[in-house]
Amino acid sequence: MPRLPYLVAALLAFFTLAGVGGWLLMRPAAQPSNPPHDRVPGTNPDPNANPNTNPNGPSPPAPPADGDAGKLVVLVVFDQMRGDYLTRWADHYGPDGFARMKKDGVWFSECHIPYACTSTGPGHASLATGAPPSAHGIVENAWYDRATKAHMYCCEPKRAYPLIPEVPEKLGKPGRGAANGFSPERLLAPTVGDSLLEASKGKGRVFSLSIKDRTAVLMGGQKPTGAYCFDVRDGNFHTGAYYNRDAVHGWVAELNAGPKGGPRLADSWFNEKWDRARPDLDYAKLSGPDDVDAEAPGINGQGRTFPKLYKGKLDAPAAPYYAALEASPMGNELLFALAKKCVTAEKLGRGPAPDLLLVSFSSNDLIGHLYGPDSQEMLDVTLRADKLVGELLKFLDAEVGKDRYTLVVSADHGVCPLPELQASKDKYPAAKRTPLLDLGLELFEALDAMYGNPKNETSWFEAFDDNVWPWLYLNHKAIEARKLKVEDVATVARDWLAGRGHIETAFTRKELEDKNGPDKPFKLAAQLAYHPDRCGDVIVVPKAGVLVTQYKGGTSHGSPHAYDAHVPFLMVGAGVPALGRRAEKVSSLAVAPALARALGVPAPAKAAVLVPEALLPKK
Repeated sequence: MPRLPYLVAALLAFFTLAGVGGWLLMRPAAQPSNPPHDRVPGTNPDPNANPNTNPNGPSPPAPPADGDAGKLVVLVVFDQMRGDYLTRWADHYGPDGFARMKKDGVWFSECHIPYACTSTGPGHASLATGAPPSAHGIVENAWYDRATKAHMYCCEPKRAYPLIPEVPEKLGKPGRGAANGFSPERLLAPTVGDSLLEASKGKGRVFSLSIKDRTAVLMGGQKPTGAYCFDVRDGNFHTGAYYNRDAVHGWVAELNAGPKGGPRLADSWFNEKWDRARPDLDYAKLSGPDDVDAEAPGINGQGRTFPKLYKGKLDAPAAPYYAALEASPMGNELLFALAKKCVTAEKLGRGPAPDLLLVSFSSNDLIGHLYGPDSQEMLDVTLRADKLVGELLKFLDAEVGKDRYTLVVSADHGVCPLPELQASKDKYPAAKRTPLLDLGLELFEALDAMYGNPKNETSWFEAFDDNVWPWLYLNHKAIEARKLKVEDVATVARDWLAGRGHIETAFTRKELEDKNGPDKPFKLAAQLAYHPDRCGDVIVVPKAGVLVTQYKGGTSHGSPHAYDAHVPFLMVGAGVPALGRRAEKVSSLAVAPALARALGVPAPAKAAVLVPEALLPKK
């Protein structure tokens, strides 16, 4: 692991070079007399502490005045929304959504993720903690755990925690996540929600809602008031036994059950179809053709083109229908309905302390994986996302009060364009789709040729697959049994990988831990993604436009390239100056401190960067 002062210096150097400059620290919480709950035994107390300041930090801010006590802060995350979408289709957005946020608040148009491994788990953990994966430990959606010799899901609990309500066994195992439930126990850094609960002595409330379990869990922190996600097996929103509940909140149960004598909301689209929301627009001109060979087929037999039936050949709602629903704009509508019920039923923003609502709209990501960023489907869901933001603002105006809330919109990552498209090849000359299995087999043969393996007794890898990409986990025991050094084999693997025509660079863990090593492109991003207990021996960075995957259609993300790392960052509402567009480059790690500032609580203890100067009061 890099020495701590070096990591701090590297972070500061990055933001200085990026043009951020002039940022001021959010005030950290005063050190409690007992060890904080986020500390991990055997680690330094604060891996992101400024060595030039008092380690205890200044006193925490005073509690909000009575007039400010009821404020609501809302974080909306559009999973897989690229930063360029806000300009690309801006002429076709309405006046009440993104345009209102830009006009009445602040839009950081050059917000970028500073770490490699731009995936959903790390993205949501970083937005909530203000820390990079090197500090919060969520290095990917899953990683290889050497102790258990198995893949570890980022929200896999340390013991079984049943879902609430429980899903009948006859419906099978979950389509994503862990079969034994979920919990935030793998998250090693406190979130903004944790900071709010500590500072308000439990009077503030924290609700985290999403379609995906990992997004709700990682945003919510250790002990949110409520954390809920959707399960396609039964079409219900669930929480988990980890959260010390034996039943869901009443408003969740109400949405799951639906009205008496009528279909519940999740079933209400069964006989409908997904078609273009704006038939007045030329979708092909604004995005691309509707039928592209490189796209993946839709869910439940939908195919690649509009319109898309939700029910397929089903006679009644079942898992394939719910999967098609969540991979459409209606997944966002379903979650939006839950979020509105939460605000209304819990009277968020009207209690004795500030409240925090975290909502991650997963459907954008599910759609983007299938059809890509230049598809008509992505244009359609983004137009609908703009409308959703407008409806959310109007709802908060009426329900909470126009001057009683702050809304922040961001994303966890972007997405790679389909490499088969000519536009992709024109912009990224190296663009291609390459199977990860082929890359692994070729590297295996190269190591055999280098070291010899006449009896084929050595398994060079413990894990090198889509679940752990872009990390390569070498088989330490097998390598050492042959009297070889793991570091030497890692170096050979790095050089071989970096020598492929479609790979930009690669780093060994030794390089990432070496504070005196030479600076190289993408090295800092790789260091910020590296946690020694969870990462592999080599990290690989493909060339721009290159998609390394086992899938023959669709696309993905995970690189430090701009199309994966450039994300939106907008704020509007109480306490936010109407500054419009700000062109300075800022880090996505600034979202958490900005949320904390809006709540009037200390930034999370391991937050790595600072609140943008634009959001601080003028002297």
